[in-house]
Amino acid sequence: MKTGIFTMKRVLAFTIAVVASMTMLAGGTQPVMTAQNASAESQAIKNNKKKISSAKDKISELEQKQADLDKQINSTKDDISKEEENQKAIQEQIETVQETILTLEDSITDLETEIADLEEAIAKSEIKIKNKRTEIENGVVDFKQRLRAMYVAGNSSYTDILIGSTDFYDMLMKIELVKRVADHDNTMIDGLVELKGEYESQEAELEANKADLETNKTTLEEQKAYHTEQKKKLDDLYAKSQAVIDQLEEDKAAYEANKEQINKEQEDFETQLQKLYKEQEQIKKKEEEERKKKEEEERKRREEEERRQQQNNNGNSSSSNANGNTSNSGQSSTNNGDYNYTDKSQFTWPVPGYYHISYGVGWRWGAYHKGIDIWSPGIRGAKICAAAEGTVILVSNTCTHDYGKNGSCGCGGGYGNYCIIDHGNGYWTLYGHSQYMSVTQGQHVNKGDVLGIVGSTGYSTGDHLHFEVRLNGVAQNPSNYV
Repeated sequence: MKTGIFTMKRVLAFTIAVVASMTMLAGGTQPVMTAQNASAESQAIKNNKKKISSAKDKISELEQKQADLDKQINSTKDDISKEEENQKAIQEQIETVQETILTLEDSITDLETEIADLEEAIAKSEIKIKNKRTEIENGVVDFKQRLRAMYVAGNSSYTDILIGSTDFYDMLMKIELVKRVADHDNTMIDGLVELKGEYESQEAELEANKADLETNKTTLEEQKAYHTEQKKKLDDLYAKSQAVIDQLEEDKAAYEANKEQINKEQEDFETQLQKLYKEQEQIKKKEEEERKKKEEEERKRREEEERRQQQNNNGNSSSSNANGNTSNSGQSSTNNGDYNYTDKSQFTWPVPGYYHISYGVGWRWGAYHKGIDIWSPGIRGAKICAAAEGTVILVSNTCTHDYGKNGSCGCGGGYGNYCIIDHGNGYWTLYGHSQYMSVTQGQHVNKGDVLGIVGSTGYSTGDHLHFEVRLNGVAQNPSNYV
């Protein structure tokens, strides 16, 4: 009878050990989220926060500068003796507002990026937290099952197990079993506590990210509204600029006085452009025909060569054909990136650093203006850059009348020194009123390459660049492209 009891107890002890082992195995298969992984996921968010913080500081500085200039403008606007000082302050304020707008655009882009990163991080955190919670719940269930196994075995405590030993050998075996079960319990409890800590940490990070997300969304809307206000302020400053008002009046008077001559020059220029367009189309058609002809000749040559090789068939059929031609289609830096300008099409802004449009496309004083006039203080001598890669198809570089004038000097059909680039697919760009063009007809240029410098040749009342975009010979609105 004692032997039977002894055997039964051993079986129960063995059952406890098996359950404990199964529990340990079950607990060891749970996934672990390392600190390294979490750090890698949040690095992009940290970088964006630094950039956004830097932009906020710069915006604050510019706001203070604007406030100081506003006071100076208000204190001098009604004093005739301080008109020059007032205009200088207005021009400085215009540049400050432009810089603020560009900084805001950069900050808005960074905010939008951070919002997207935070939304992605939140989605991932929610999955991690859910998995961590499941991991904890599974661990608790495993622990309960082990306790239940002990209860079923008839032992309510480790002491009972030891006291119930039948002999010294049985006690030693149970002591070892108790030791292992205790170690397992400690490991399991420590693991659960650690999981609880990770769960709470991830939950806190999730709530922090959600708070940052809402803050950034609010900041984004505020900055967009401020961006709109700054653009309106810029327009108001230009409207207040007496120099601009005077220039408008002079331009209108000059146009009225030379209306017939100007219209005739424009009509003649348009006729020449349309003729040039047709010539270019014929050239392209001929080039295409020549290309196909050469391809056909090359195909026949290769077929003849293959036929001869097959006839000779002397075992030396291997040959190599190296083409040494290289293509330099890489694009030069446009320099617009230095001013936080972002291209919105295949074209980039043609005068980096100078972004005010004094005249746009449309009817003006009874005539249709086919391009945009780019003007900002100090633009004279600024680099004119190719808006896109292409080939220079026309250059006029003979006008010596490089100064503001009340009438057309007749050079270049009113455009003075100018050039036209063919970008392919029917697109042309025109750059007018340059001091000089540094490119030649037939020259290949890359996006951002310097074409010349800003001046006031041809029919031009002051230094500026006249820029046109044409598609299949028809003038487009460049504002839709740059």
